[in-house]
This record gives sequence, C-alpha cells and structure tokens, in this order.
Amino acid sequence: AIEWGTGPEMAAVRADLAKVAPTDAPVVVLGESGTGKELVAREVHAQSPVAAGPFVVVHCGALPPSLVSSTLFG
Repeated sequence: AIEWGTGPEMAAVRADLAKVAPTDAPVVVLGESGTGKELVAREVHAQSPVAAGPFVVVHCGALPPSLVSSTLFG
C-alpha cells in the first residue's frame, strides 16, 4: 500500500484518482522529477478495471517528442 500524505493537496489527488481510475480514459501524469508520478500511476492502475493486467512504465524522457503520443495511445 502507498503511504499518502494527509494534507488537502493529497486529499485532492486521492479524489481525482477515485474519479479517473474506473474509466477507460487514458491518463497522463505530469510533474517534476521526484514528485511521485509513478506512484500515482500505479495507484490509478490498481483502482482500475484492468488492475489484474500488467502495469508498464514508460520513461517518456527517453522518447523523441514526436513519438510520445503514438507510443502511449497508439
């Protein structure tokens, strides 16, 4: 289980996760280095209908900008 902060900012993040995770919408998590983007992405996956499937990490910084969208969304 992820250890979440207890401040109002983290409460807002948790509320957003609960809204988006059950949907089929693609989700992009943005933020500065070290802010926990992968932890948020893992939690979205864990709460999603596809949680039993694999979770794949894609390091977008390693991709040319022209390929990011097609790599992530087909």
